[in-house]
Amino acid sequence: MAEIEARNLEMEKVVPDFILPAVSGKQVSPREFKQRANLVIVYLDLDRCGKCVDYLRELADNYHVYRELETEIIAVSPQSISDLQSKTGTMGLPFPVLSDEQGQVRRVYLESQASRLIGGIFVTDRFGALRAQILAQGEADLPNQQTILDWLNLIEMECPECGPPEASFRG
Repeated sequence: MAEIEARNLEMEKVVPDFILPAVSGKQVSPREFKQRANLVIVYLDLDRCGKCVDYLRELADNYHVYRELETEIIAVSPQSISDLQSKTGTMGLPFPVLSDEQGQVRRVYLESQASRLIGGIFVTDRFGALRAQILAQGEADLPNQQTILDWLNLIEMECPECGPPEASFRG
């Protein structure tokens, strides 16, 4: 995995909020999940990444594991709603897929690195504090499901009353 030196968002700080249109027709914001769920924000440029649609499918296949860890997923892409509907509409994804066509999230979350990146994965705790950010220049830089699970388990272990459930991903 290629490490990007510049970190765009500050660790342990609340991630910037945004409101974007979802393929479902709703408007979605990370604020909706604050104090209710950990959050995995997956920013992927589906036009520049051939593996990214499969990555979303893998997240969907393991969605039950994320829910066991009291985690929600938000997928964000720079494509228009109509493009996203054609690329993901038949997949039946259980999490919202948002259009960042104006680049508001890309500018803030990926900042100066944006033109070099196909995306990034941002893991927050239930209070919205950034716990992990993995920026991807190429498909090989995207973290596997186990890496995301490890971050979420770490968050849960920091809450002694909660503790992580026994969870593992499929295949």
